[in-house]
Amino acid sequence: MERIEEKYILDYRQYAVIKNRVAKVLRLDAHNPEGSYQVSSLYFDDPYYTAYYEKTDGLAVHTKFRIRTYNCSENMIKLEKKTKRGVKTEKESAVITGRELAILSSQPFQTDVFSGKLLRLAAELQSKGMRPVLTVRYNREAYYLDGLNVRVTFDTRIQTLPPEPASLFDKNRAGIPVIHPLNVIMEIKYNGKLPDFIRILCRADAPQLSVSKYALCASCIKQTAGFYREG
Repeated sequence: MERIEEKYILDYRQYAVIKNRVAKVLRLDAHNPEGSYQVSSLYFDDPYYTAYYEKTDGLAVHTKFRIRTYNCSENMIKLEKKTKRGVKTEKESAVITGRELAILSSQPFQTDVFSGKLLRLAAELQSKGMRPVLTVRYNREAYYLDGLNVRVTFDTRIQTLPPEPASLFDKNRAGIPVIHPLNVIMEIKYNGKLPDFIRILCRADAPQLSVSKYALCASCIKQTAGFYREG
C-alpha cells in the first residue's frame, strides 16, 4: 500500500503545542499505551552506499532495507523494504526470527534457508551486495485517526549505533546523537489526501525534512566510517 509521508523538524515549544492539539483529537497508537516506545532499525547498504546517496542526491525513486525491533525486544523482529516514489512510500515487510536475523546480518549468506516473501526480500539484499552499515534508535510517540488511516508521530533522542544485531536489543548501549536533544521530528502519514483539520492541528512554522533518519545518521558518521564521496 502506498502512503504519503511528510516530515518536519520542530523545536520543543512547537512540539509541545502541536502534541497537545493532536492528543485531543487522535488516539494513542496501540504500540505505545504507556505514551512512547523505542524503535531500533539496523540499516543495510551496498559498498557504494547507493541507498544513502540516492536519498541525499534527491532521486525521485529510492529504496532502503532495514531490520526493525521495538523496545529492544526479540518478540517482534521485522525485515522491511521501503520504496519511495516522489512523495509516495510503499513498504514490504516480513517477520523474522533471531536465527534469520543472524543469517541476514552475516556476509555472505545463503538464501535457500528462507521461503515466501522473506526469500524474495533476502534474495534482493544478496543480489545488491547489501550489508549492515548502521543502527538508528529513537523514542516515538504515535497517534492514530480511526477510519482514515492517518498517523502522526513525534520522534526524539535520535541516535546512531554500530551496525550489529546486538544494537537492536541492548538498552544500555549508548549511541551518538544526530540532532539537537530539544529538536523533535514530526511525521504525518496518510493515504490520498490529508484531512484539512489534521493539517490545521499539525501546522507549524517549521522546516520540512527532506532526508531520512538513515541519511541523517549516515551523514553524522560518514567521514569516520569511510564513505565520504568527493564532489
